[in-house]
Amino acid sequence: MMASSPFLLGLRHRLGQRLDNCNDGYRAFTAAFDEIIGPDDLSMMHTDLSAAGKLALECSMAEFDRSFSKERILLAEEGAKLIRDIEVTIADEDRTSAVVSFLIDHSGSMKGLRMISALLAVEVAGDVLRNAQIATEILGFTTTSWHGGESRKAWKWAGRPRNPGRLCDLRHIVYGAADRSANFPWHLRMALHPDFLRENIDGEALQWAAGRLRGHEWDRRVIIQLSDGAPIDDSTLLANDDNDLLRRHLSETHEALASEGFVLGTLLLGGENVPEPKLFERANEPLEAGKCLMRLLRRALIG
Repeated sequence: MMASSPFLLGLRHRLGQRLDNCNDGYRAFTAAFDEIIGPDDLSMMHTDLSAAGKLALECSMAEFDRSFSKERILLAEEGAKLIRDIEVTIADEDRTSAVVSFLIDHSGSMKGLRMISALLAVEVAGDVLRNAQIATEILGFTTTSWHGGESRKAWKWAGRPRNPGRLCDLRHIVYGAADRSANFPWHLRMALHPDFLRENIDGEALQWAAGRLRGHEWDRRVIIQLSDGAPIDDSTLLANDDNDLLRRHLSETHEALASEGFVLGTLLLGGENVPEPKLFERANEPLEAGKCLMRLLRRALIG
């Protein structure tokens, strides 16, 4: 009954008409259902898990903490060398005005070894930066659900207009902010829960991460993305004529941020068929991921 009112029918018609006439540029159908969550929200999500889900997650966390001791020792040695090089190369005042943001892909294909590799690499890199007195952020990005979520429902209600643009609900995650300690945050282990990993809209995640690092606060801004491949969201790709929409937006975002002075690096965890960005390293297992991330830091900070 509500959907048949003249006002709502008119609104639906105008929305569909506007989208059909707007074929250029990247856009989101709606951002009304996007969310940014922090440590307190993650605590609630952990509490709300079923007994079986909580047990599975806690087992994964414990395994991550007690395993990889050999890898951690070897990476600590690499990290000590990088700390010395940073201290010798970069003056104290320049280090305190620099920030590094780690942006971790939480897509479904990252579950298992790829996510473990990302977390171990960020753990070690965070220690290096903290000891070198360089501020650090740790962020994540995914979607709130599969298959478009509330955004797709709104699009259907609007009459399924052509080329709606991004058609899913974003979830951006703040694990550790630059104004806090760069210690490896306990809640980052939530990324080990497979139900937490869904779709990935990399371009908007990169814009969000960059927007958190204001130029008047930091002289040197570095963002390193840890990902296993290109952005993908089935709901978006199926509803738009342009199947390269998400990839092109990521590329355009890279170019725009580089022109603003950001240093952008990518640690590819697998993704052998993915186009390689300008500053990147590639790894397939935890020890290699840690070493590659430190090489990226060296290249981004020292050159």
